[in-house]
Amino acid sequence: MINISAEKGLRATPVEIGVAASVSQLPIVRGLAETLVLLSEFTLDEVADIRLAVDEAASTLIALAKPDTTLQCRFTVGETELLVQVSGVAATEGMPDQRSFGWHVLRTLSDEVKATQGDYDPTSAGYPTTVEFRRVRGKA
Repeated sequence: MINISAEKGLRATPVEIGVAASVSQLPIVRGLAETLVLLSEFTLDEVADIRLAVDEAASTLIALAKPDTTLQCRFTVGETELLVQVSGVAATEGMPDQRSFGWHVLRTLSDEVKATQGDYDPTSAGYPTTVEFRRVRGKA
């Protein structure tokens, strides 16, 4: 268990959560992201942007997810940035649509975004897929 404390700080300590790959779990993921960035000296505007970016990344993977799988979210707060990695198991081969409105929003709200997909994994009976983004603190 990770003790989240404003006194100790969150720098470089990854915080991870696994939730069902379902839209009903989005508030949990958004809430964790919001709490982490509020405790990490991001501005209120940055908090709102990050919350929306996390929502878009998670929603993108939920749309591709194999039924009854888990979405893994990892947040790492650095000295000047937040790194977010959202991973799941896609039911079919194919990357997230990088021409979609949601992807455009994600690209606009982050400083760097990328998606990757691995080969078919017989253990999970799907395609491991990850969306990662980075947001720099204090950047206008």
